[in-house]
Amino acid sequence: MSLASQVMLDELMKKEGGSPENVVLSPVSITMALNLLASGSAGKTSDQLLEILGSKDAEDLNSKSSTMMSLFAPSSDGSESSDCDSGISPMSSMSSKPQQKGPVFNFVNALWVDHRFPLVPSFKEFANTIYKAHVENVDLDREAEKVKRQVNSWAEKATKGLIKEIVPRETELEPPLCLANALYFKGEWESQFHGSSTIHEDFHLLNGETAIVPFMTKYDELFSYGEFEDFKLLRLPYQRGPDMNKQFSMYIFLPNARYGLENLIKKFESDPKMLQSKMLNLNSEELSQVWIPKMKFSHGFKAIELMKAKGLTLPFDRNEADFSRMVRTPDGVTVYVNIILHKAFVEVNEEGTEAAAVTFVGTALGCSGPGMTRPKPSFVAEHPFMFMIVEDFSKLVLFTGAVVNPLLE
Repeated sequence: MSLASQVMLDELMKKEGGSPENVVLSPVSITMALNLLASGSAGKTSDQLLEILGSKDAEDLNSKSSTMMSLFAPSSDGSESSDCDSGISPMSSMSSKPQQKGPVFNFVNALWVDHRFPLVPSFKEFANTIYKAHVENVDLDREAEKVKRQVNSWAEKATKGLIKEIVPRETELEPPLCLANALYFKGEWESQFHGSSTIHEDFHLLNGETAIVPFMTKYDELFSYGEFEDFKLLRLPYQRGPDMNKQFSMYIFLPNARYGLENLIKKFESDPKMLQSKMLNLNSEELSQVWIPKMKFSHGFKAIELMKAKGLTLPFDRNEADFSRMVRTPDGVTVYVNIILHKAFVEVNEEGTEAAAVTFVGTALGCSGPGMTRPKPSFVAEHPFMFMIVEDFSKLVLFTGAVVNPLLE
């Protein structure tokens, strides 16, 4: 979604007071939270949410949400787990597994509903059946701090400890409810990198300086690879589980120009489907060398102003918002969205990728050449680039981001 490119551009365009940071976010987590919100909206608010979410009507919205939820459903043998309490081995022990078991993921929704504002029965049914949401009855008026701790504890558990706080201490929660989506993903590379081949070399920063960073390397191996007008594209698939209808991969978009990341993101913003269409045009090609920096970082942001800039305004208007299909309120009292927070984390190393994201939504009450052999190409990511973690069959983007300095956390 265009929100992702806007967040990345905002970081790159930082003026005085700070340098650009690495960005990671989860479009599917943000979308799922908005879908849940939209299922309780009505009137013009519903129309605006459906348009932004690319759904024709409520039935189409529910169908897309069901598809997303099923994508992360556990396999029958449990090897692809979405169980919040399932044990997960540390990344360092991945290579000791005797067989490929596919990725581990967790995709969950939750609602904290003030006991004075009951959910509308149809919305409650959607939350239970389509979104598999855990619903907690709380007192958001007198026990807001307790609810905040519950939300943060839920987020930490849902993301296996990667995101410990989604709602900061200074944030004020209000009735009638708040909702959240959490996504956790952990996958091993189909072809892992060897730690003994990791080297430390220069990474060229946007300010013209360099940083010595660890690069995972491979030489003279086959990759899914493409060369386009102003960037190269590399696909790194994750090991598959028993469900052959799922294949997750990381795609790395490397600008040809050392300082070309901003232009690449602007292209993505103008045509969000452009980059995904390039994924279909990759060939298996032997690359002379592949260098990918190891990285581990998180990024968080407030989303309301960015969404307003993209045309989504009514849910945030205390006078015009219509969530009458979500909760019952007294006559003359409206519900509007006053908080949307998103935070994501990603770690990439020789064994694979671990990533997580949480999206939190809070509400409030308001009044109303011939003969020559082509040399083998290479893919050396030694300057800022974009990445996506994608499910290849559905083209659903789990995570996307921009790396400006792999050493930043």
